[in-house]
Amino acid sequence: MTKYLIILTIFFFCSSTAAIQAQDRSSHEIGFITGAASFTTDYGARNNFSSNVGGNIGLGLGVIYYLNFSDYRYGWSQRTNYFNEHFRIRGELSFMQADLDHFGEYVDASNTTYAADQLRAMHGNTTLINLGAQLEFHIVDVVDFGSRRIPDLKWSPYLSAGLMVDFYNPDLKSDLGDWRDDISVIYPKWQVPGAIKTTANTTMSATFGIGTRHKLGEYSDILIESRWQYFFSNYVDGLNAKADPANKYNDWLLWVHVGYVYYLN
Repeated sequence: MTKYLIILTIFFFCSSTAAIQAQDRSSHEIGFITGAASFTTDYGARNNFSSNVGGNIGLGLGVIYYLNFSDYRYGWSQRTNYFNEHFRIRGELSFMQADLDHFGEYVDASNTTYAADQLRAMHGNTTLINLGAQLEFHIVDVVDFGSRRIPDLKWSPYLSAGLMVDFYNPDLKSDLGDWRDDISVIYPKWQVPGAIKTTANTTMSATFGIGTRHKLGEYSDILIESRWQYFFSNYVDGLNAKADPANKYNDWLLWVHVGYVYYLN
């Protein structure tokens, strides 16, 4: 875990250098986010809607902090530069949890094979704690939007990219029996040693998002965001059948959430 924290620290330091050099011009915000996350893992058939979007859904919530390179209280004559007025850094600590099941043709009720019974009997769960930072690019000038000087300026769309350190804790159960005592109750490709790891561990992830802010009050906004999070591990769900080409991709999720942001200065 130490190496992941070092990488994240370096990323955050490099991203915030401009603000440190002009500390008197920075401003700060805090807030929270909550929403639903769709997990795409080794559970379920690839390209199946329920596996990738509609089925393995979890809930998430988090606290966020913003570092702005410009202070929206300044007047027009105190402008800085394009980067400072269109980019901001967001720090985040978030928690997610999801139940995971198999979906698709291989577990259809019409499939009466023992292999189908093995898949239907598998039930997973994973818990995630994410700590990281993202760099946001706002199309609308941060000073113009934050100052409220332009009444008709009510929306501020943005793009984001970042890195997270992720603590994950997966679990696996089978309705056919305790797989730790009898591995034969598990679908064959996960009977191979090392294909199941249900111990807590850490990894990193890359995030890419698109969202918008909307004016709520003089010192507050609401945000709506969709974010893709790709993990650097394939064990976030506890499963990794390395010999199966269908499981060659790491786990990832799509999180759609809303949030509230309050301006500190």
